Amino acid sequence: MPLLSIIIPVYNVEDYIDDCLNSILNQDFSDYEVILVDNASTDKSGHICEEYSERHDRIKTIHLDTNSLPAGARNEGLKHASGKYIHFCDSDDCLFENSFSKISALLLDEAPTVLVGQYISIPEKGAYMSNDVVLNESIFHQNNPISVVDHLYSLPNLLFTTWRFVVEREFLLANHITFPKGCHSEDEEWVPKVLCKADKFALLKEPFYCYRPRASGSITSSRSFINDKSKIMVAFNLLRFCDENRYEDVRKDLIYYRVLLLLGTFFTRCDTFTDENMKELAHIIEGNSDVLDYLYEIPERIEFYDIIKKYGAYKGIQAYCKQVKTETLSLIKGKEKSCIYIFPTGNSGEGTARMLQDSGYDVKGFFDNSKTKNNCLINGLKVSLPNIIDTMSPDEKVDLFIIISSQYEKAVQSIIKQLKSYGIGEKQYICRFY
Repeated sequence: MPLLSIIIPVYNVEDYIDDCLNSILNQDFSDYEVILVDNASTDKSGHICEEYSERHDRIKTIHLDTNSLPAGARNEGLKHASGKYIHFCDSDDCLFENSFSKISALLLDEAPTVLVGQYISIPEKGAYMSNDVVLNESIFHQNNPISVVDHLYSLPNLLFTTWRFVVEREFLLANHITFPKGCHSEDEEWVPKVLCKADKFALLKEPFYCYRPRASGSITSSRSFINDKSKIMVAFNLLRFCDENRYEDVRKDLIYYRVLLLLGTFFTRCDTFTDENMKELAHIIEGNSDVLDYLYEIPERIEFYDIIKKYGAYKGIQAYCKQVKTETLSLIKGKEKSCIYIFPTGNSGEGTARMLQDSGYDVKGFFDNSKTKNNCLINGLKVSLPNIIDTMSPDEKVDLFIIISSQYEKAVQSIIKQLKSYGIGEKQYICRFY
């Protein structure tokens, strides 16, 4: 039995998979197996995987006849894994040199249920930028899993993604922790379940994973209804998981916070739902009526809950979507002739811009602190670094009106401070939370 099983879902990544696999093969450690799950790729990815399997005994390729999304591919890989520990790696990312030896040393020395790692993000031009947060090593040394969950819960910008974890295989199997079938946002369900169930954590301080966000073509960069409905499905799955385990400590707080974020991102897409979409969403809500009442315990979601309870699932989702759009458009009342910008990009910002544009308002563009997005176009709107404000004339600066659209209070406060440093007055910006 190898120490590590590296499970890699593969779908149309012919330009990336070589880098990923070579970063593994070049490690100074060999007690591992790689399970490639070709998720019905339509490019050369499956062929490339097969070539690696033929050349390297530690690499196995599984070909799926139909695409089962990353969730299904990971579940399939887990069925074939034999390692003591599991790591889920994305096929367009890679691992840093000598990472496996550091991971193995920590696993063998501390025998954790879950190893938590750090990463470095190297995005493509125009891609989402995600910097890692610093984790407190001393908390992991306390041997108190609840303290670790509390610490991670205290970090609102922590990226919840499978590839930052190395998890004991028997732990996953014993607790029936798999990925939700037919869903995107699968990390958002898997990670809280792992954190809440684990009884021993270890931290690898030195980054071992290279996250390479893509501007297009990846699940993270895509915007589609299956992504949208997955968020509400996963939110209900988490509420049910919390109920079944009767959590009343910080684990409940963590789950409710992730539900809050999932639904917030879902609501940024309200304006794109067709009538058929709303019927499907109503069916999902009705199918989860047993946990719907738990939304009442999340203050920011009480209004959604009340509308669903008052009008029923179908009419309720219609009414709430209409209300979201109305509230967004109300932000610019009296500012229609101003020079309107959205700050930053992302689900919230792009949703706000789209609602305004679709209603005929002239949105000039986005501000965003990401250098990789500077001068890119998103939905036809140019992205600029906010320091461009300093180059504007006094008249141009006075004419600015900026909508700060984010789900993260700390990020909003940081942006407000930044805008004030550029001489933007309090009446020149407004905040939009979803």
